[in-house]
Amino acid sequence: MNLTKKMIILVGNPERLMEALKIICGFKACTLVKNVDDEIVKNVYKHNKNVVHATRIYDDLSELEKYDPVTVKVTKKPTSFERMELCINTIMEDFPALMDKLGIDVGDHIIHDSSGVKSNKCDCMICRIVEGNPIRKERVLYESENFFVVPGLGAFYDGYVMVCPKRHIMSFAECSEEEFEEFLQVMDDVKYILKHVYKKDIFVFECGSGRNGGGKHATSIVHAHIHFAPTDMPVLKCVQASGIYPALICPNDLTVRYGEYPYMLYIDQRDNWYISSNPNSYYPRQHPRQVLADYMGLEKGKYNWRVYAHEEKMEIIANEIQEFLKNNFDKLPWWIRANTEKFL
Repeated sequence: MNLTKKMIILVGNPERLMEALKIICGFKACTLVKNVDDEIVKNVYKHNKNVVHATRIYDDLSELEKYDPVTVKVTKKPTSFERMELCINTIMEDFPALMDKLGIDVGDHIIHDSSGVKSNKCDCMICRIVEGNPIRKERVLYESENFFVVPGLGAFYDGYVMVCPKRHIMSFAECSEEEFEEFLQVMDDVKYILKHVYKKDIFVFECGSGRNGGGKHATSIVHAHIHFAPTDMPVLKCVQASGIYPALICPNDLTVRYGEYPYMLYIDQRDNWYISSNPNSYYPRQHPRQVLADYMGLEKGKYNWRVYAHEEKMEIIANEIQEFLKNNFDKLPWWIRANTEKFL
């Protein structure tokens, strides 16, 4: 996982720096600061963001060395990653590319945010599954009155499935009281099945959207879906090691206190619920997937479902679950039988 909480110093003439900062201020994991001191840096890092400071090319930077900064020159010449130079004309593309090369996460740019259009049912890939007109072949493994379960796109680990509400809502925080109670039962059922198939306890996580899907990348799936991962990963320890420090909550807190802003929900193998939700803080895209991929020792970027769909793995997962259900159907609780009978 690329790191945040880094100081990035831009040097150049004042005119070029002003142009560069107009663009760089839009990257969500970057906070521009005019002056630098320990308190300011500490406050920026508290929100899991990078400090960006601009200064003239001939200024003395020795006082900033204690922050172990990355120094980048803004020029009119073509970008050179080797010389740590960025061309002012291509800085939108080159700045995040250079930072990625250095292992620094600067986040998405606000110009790529969903304006809420993706929150509409039109062209929603999850709504199309509900309507029986999926974008790709989908195998619905389990279906209750208000929820269904499918293998997850981007299945880089065994047993990856998603629970989705049939109603078009932005996050599980928007569930009604009745829906949420039903979801808790669905979650228990899915855990029961996955534990028997994959012989591991289950980590559950959600990258929750804010109201109307605002603030999420335009390519995101802005219809609530929650992920399941059979794993022995120590959830809280690994999440905190990534720089995120979630709060412990009661399950019902989710629908009472959250949902206005994007959040990261982590439910560990002991059913402890943790959440991070602060509009002033930065949460990396697909953060729980990144944490799990790092724990598994995956090659950088292999967590990204947009690049690595792993569709063949989705079929394997569906077959493995189907085999378990068929072989043990008579032993299953009656409600699991009822909700998986159509799949079988």
